[in-house]
Amino acid sequence: MTRRDAVANALLHRYSPTLFQLDDSARQYRGMSLLELARESLANAGVNTRGLSRDEVATRSLHSTSDFPEILSAVTNKTLRQAYETYPRTFMLFCRQVLATDFKAMNRVQLGEAPQLLEVGESGEFKRGTLGESKESYKVKTYGRVVAITRQTLINDDLDAFTRIPAMYGNSIAQLESDVVWGIITANPAMADGNALFHANHKNLAGTGAALAVDAVGAARAAMALQTGLDKKTVLNIRPAFLIVPAALELKAEQLVAQNLVPAATSSVVPQSIRTLAPISEPRLDAASATAWYLAASPNQIDTIEYAYLEGQQGAYIETRNGFDVDGVEIKCRLDFGAKAIDWRGLYKNPGA
Repeated sequence: MTRRDAVANALLHRYSPTLFQLDDSARQYRGMSLLELARESLANAGVNTRGLSRDEVATRSLHSTSDFPEILSAVTNKTLRQAYETYPRTFMLFCRQVLATDFKAMNRVQLGEAPQLLEVGESGEFKRGTLGESKESYKVKTYGRVVAITRQTLINDDLDAFTRIPAMYGNSIAQLESDVVWGIITANPAMADGNALFHANHKNLAGTGAALAVDAVGAARAAMALQTGLDKKTVLNIRPAFLIVPAALELKAEQLVAQNLVPAATSSVVPQSIRTLAPISEPRLDAASATAWYLAASPNQIDTIEYAYLEGQQGAYIETRNGFDVDGVEIKCRLDFGAKAIDWRGLYKNPGA
């Protein structure tokens, strides 16, 4: 481990001893303040720090050839990434991730099913068939903010300024991803055919709302199984894998898929096929409806919602530079992200009771 890594590790351990274990090479730095670490970085870069005031040490360490700005960058990067990866993103279970090569619109061609085989009589001809197709389009957008670490931070030995603040940005970026994806479910946008994602024409919206119960889930499951391909004939037999509910119905969903003990009546038995559904509770759904619930198929069987990162920039990304508008180091947090519902047949909505 290099000295830069050791100093960064000592600062991360000071920020959160449970998340970042202290390495042996970092023990010599664990009791040092930010200003003391800045002074040592200057000394290692060949700068004579004798007689320099606290303000001069802070200013020079942030604007010199010392490795102190890189140490701060490493610490902020790790705290941001740790917070970003810790935030619960429930959409990842039923959505599919892809990578975008640029910011141009991505066209997702939804191929129809192979044409059905026709009987060929003796000396008969093989007739040609065609594949139907539909197209959905979306593109990756860029989101970002800038946060600065100033010389006042070093003088005040304010570790929170470049640990907790980047961590909050990490949470914010993960929340933004969830807002974008779950916003598709709650906004019910129009698909390429002009109909809303959940629409009677798509046969994925219950005509009458029903409370979350075995019979209602069974009816929703049957509707998904009866979905047909683009040729309007091929039965797809889509099997739901996830039961998606708002936080208000989380307990009800868990009880529904829980192991049957001793049901009081045969009608109370929950079939194994329904208990295999994985419940997903998302509080973003409550604002739109506290009663609506959904079924979703596995993205391995059929497209549902697709989300994309720019290639090479997956998830939260940060860049640092010596500040120009501020006297310190500027940290730019960036996210290149986009999402779109690709196929309505893998999703089903019941408005609830």
